[in-house]
Amino acid sequence: MKMRTFPSVMSLLVVAILFLACSARAQRARLGKVQSLQATSDNAGQHPASANIAGPATITCLNAVSEVPNGKPTPSCRVTAPGFNGSLNIGQKIGMTEAGTVTLTCNGQGPTLRCTARVDIPPPTQ
Repeated sequence: MKMRTFPSVMSLLVVAILFLACSARAQRARLGKVQSLQATSDNAGQHPASANIAGPATITCLNAVSEVPNGKPTPSCRVTAPGFNGSLNIGQKIGMTEAGTVTLTCNGQGPTLRCTARVDIPPPTQ
């Protein structure tokens, strides 16, 4: 009676080993990278933030604030990148299609400005 169960136990063991071997080789999808830039402006002048980007990326203005309440122009992110040189309001995005340097400065009125932008770099394709 014990000899009959031995082959089925061995078969089950082989299937379990194969399952573990296949799942151990599974990999998660590669994630992209995110880089944060924060620039300021004060009485001493502009203090830009820069980053070298190796390829396509999306740049988003996350925040822009001034000490002057309801100042005109409204604070915004000033972005210089390959193929783009302009202002982004909070929440606006631009797509960068080639490698290069991204520089962030602040637009607005007041003695002190602070702005933050995010650079999303997609994962490499395989």
